[in-house]
Amino acid sequence: MSKELIEWREKNLNKISKSFCAAKWYNASIHLGHGYTGSCHLPLPHPIDLEEIKTNPSAIHNTKHKKQMRKMMLSGIRPAECSYCWKIEDIGRDNVSDRVYKSIIYDQDDIDKIEEMDYRDDVLLKTLEISFDRTCNFACSYCNAGYSTTWGKEIQKFGPYQKMKTDSAGAYRSDGSWSEVFGKHNERNPFVQAFFEWWPELSTKLEEIRITGGEPSLSHNFWDFIEVLKSNPSPNLRLAVNSNLGMSPETLEKMIEMTNTISVKEVDIYTSNESYGAHAEYIRDGLVYEKWRSNLVNFLERANLRSLTIMMTINSLCLYSITEFLDDMIVLKKRYGANKPNVDLNILRWPAFMSPLVLPDEIKKELHAKLTKWFNEKMTPNLFSIGEFAQFQRLLDYIQVVEKGHVTTEDDKEKLHHDFKSFYVQYDSRRGKNFKDTFPELSDWYDTIKVDQSIPTVSLNDGRITHFESGTYPYPPAKII
Repeated sequence: MSKELIEWREKNLNKISKSFCAAKWYNASIHLGHGYTGSCHLPLPHPIDLEEIKTNPSAIHNTKHKKQMRKMMLSGIRPAECSYCWKIEDIGRDNVSDRVYKSIIYDQDDIDKIEEMDYRDDVLLKTLEISFDRTCNFACSYCNAGYSTTWGKEIQKFGPYQKMKTDSAGAYRSDGSWSEVFGKHNERNPFVQAFFEWWPELSTKLEEIRITGGEPSLSHNFWDFIEVLKSNPSPNLRLAVNSNLGMSPETLEKMIEMTNTISVKEVDIYTSNESYGAHAEYIRDGLVYEKWRSNLVNFLERANLRSLTIMMTINSLCLYSITEFLDDMIVLKKRYGANKPNVDLNILRWPAFMSPLVLPDEIKKELHAKLTKWFNEKMTPNLFSIGEFAQFQRLLDYIQVVEKGHVTTEDDKEKLHHDFKSFYVQYDSRRGKNFKDTFPELSDWYDTIKVDQSIPTVSLNDGRITHFESGTYPYPPAKII
């Protein structure tokens, strides 16, 4: 299924350079609440220059850092920040990385124009993922206070997570208060102001805007932007919204009504889940599976949508019921159409101790066999697209190659296993959950992991080493891989 995509990559991307990705020009993930941006959701975001946006609001996308990355790509150099794609491609086996999926959506003429540009040019986006703030009613295990106010409240109540060894631990030492320097509701946020200033020009070329969070439906900035769209029809624009679908009946009705009245070309809904029932409720704290599924069906039946996509963040724990979850999505695909819902599989890398790679080899082997059997029996062309096929095959190969010793993180297995246990012990205590009851298959291995009680206690917002909190970027522009 990936043959066509590989041929497209060779013909349209690699002819420019073997490290080229059009997303560096035409796509962005912008966190207005934090003042950070990235070319997509895979590289760690880097800071937007607060002074530059005063005279050039497009610098919320066209940062000096991105321009250096563009220069590298045009020269055939692999930016280290894009290591996820390079690791996928280097696995071999005809795997297709996200630089293909994130480039193939653009017209070939637009891709070809990049060769004629100066890497320092300011570029108008064609696709944009943007978040206004971190307001959220969920506190998913692999998230943190930088993206969720509910996570922030937990840290404020119980303090930072303790007894952890890896770099990933930095995300669980902060309550996220660092992100509210412009007011609790971003009422004085210059990054939000720059976005609205840039919007009249940006909207002339933008093909899709995807609004994420936090939970967008809880953000007043989101609804302010919806009013802008209602007042200024955008017939060529696709509006996409990421929602956890854990909303109240009143908000559900408001969202469905919005899809039927807004003056845009099309509306897409994205939601997140990757496991079934109790597993989903454990991993994505705040989610009630039956409520989530009911709201999902409401959107499928009553909203005016082009498509609905399930974003699946593939972590170690979801592998135990990922096939059951996909079976449930097949029921909906058969009822509403193959793209309602789509599934989009993204392999979690951060925090590293939640990655599928952390599991012991014998457990990965068992899970690989289960997933392979499901893939061969259930993944049929009438229900799944070429991209969905390729992403699932990529997951199978990723697990199998790592089983043979593929190195993917800077932390050694002992540290990762240690923090896996240390985190979930505290997670259970704080959230009223029970890891061993929920995942009995991992119970024996879990019991063998010992938490080092000699690790010094950390204070709230102490030792802030994550990219958001430190204000530094982990990949110098000159670093290549």
